[in-house]
Amino acid sequence: MAGVPGDAKKRVGLSSSMIAIMESQVEEMRRLLLRFKVAAADLPPVPAGSPSQPQGGAASSALAPPSHADILVFGPSGSGKSSLIRTFFMSLHKTQEVPKDFADRIIVKDTAMNEGTLKYVSAVIKPAKVDHRGITTSSAIMCHDTRGHIWMDEREQKQLSIMLDGTVRDDSLVQQRNYRYARLLWEFWRKDADLFPPEILVRRPNIQTQPHALLFVFDGSMEEIPDGEQETQFYREIIAMARQKGYSYPQVVLTRIDRVEESLAKSNGSVDPGEAELRLRQVLDNKIENVVMKLDVSRSSVHFIENYHSSGSWAQGRNVSVDFHALKILTQCCSHADAFVAQSLRAQKPA
Repeated sequence: MAGVPGDAKKRVGLSSSMIAIMESQVEEMRRLLLRFKVAAADLPPVPAGSPSQPQGGAASSALAPPSHADILVFGPSGSGKSSLIRTFFMSLHKTQEVPKDFADRIIVKDTAMNEGTLKYVSAVIKPAKVDHRGITTSSAIMCHDTRGHIWMDEREQKQLSIMLDGTVRDDSLVQQRNYRYARLLWEFWRKDADLFPPEILVRRPNIQTQPHALLFVFDGSMEEIPDGEQETQFYREIIAMARQKGYSYPQVVLTRIDRVEESLAKSNGSVDPGEAELRLRQVLDNKIENVVMKLDVSRSSVHFIENYHSSGSWAQGRNVSVDFHALKILTQCCSHADAFVAQSLRAQKPA
């Protein structure tokens, strides 16, 4: 089949006809994402530099639609957040590499290491496009990577709250401390805001600086997701807080489907491929149902994916299943970002 190598068919475990259907759907999602524009249905096109566009004033900027959709990616340390962001880019642009500046910002480290992403840092999945009249024809799509949660405490909850408010400047160091320093430092933290130095805070946050969609990432190969009662309670409280701030449909992504498959293969031994596929689907469905119950989210908001990574599908070339699930998740995030922006702009309009 053109465009899908034989080893790709073997990896995704699908028939040629199913791969053809998925390839068609992937191309359609790609086309729509490349044309995506924030709040296009609610606002007329406005040329860049016109009086109704922001000219530096806080009030006009707050009322103007952003030129981007901003997706905040959040989750435990080592869950695959940075790898997912890279997978978004690779799937959208049909590439096995990311640009150097992208790779320098979105750092992927070994899962045994807690110190992967250290900053609140953005990466552009798709740049905005402007026509000859200066009118934005499609919005940028960007993701904000965050440092993974380690302590699951009130201070880490406050960090997300400030990020959701659009208060943190891009490329800022998040003040989470290593355990050997934590107790000493906490004695001097008088208030939650002390986690962020004043120089990294935005003075007048608004829809331009806020994230517009929220994405939680967990390691789907773990026995419990989230991992234990404390972690479950931590994320339930965060999701409740996010909903209060207008993020009604946070998405949940479970990574490392490949590790789940490898674990089943080891435990089941040599079995019929059809039976192995059925068993994998049952295990994934059970994991998803458990996440739905634990976090009180809808089933349609929970997704499983294998990220592109250097030792697996990334090294082996394109994978239609990876592309399909990555672009499906990205499409849903953009849809929710669009709804969040539209609602925020309607709420700010004078009566």
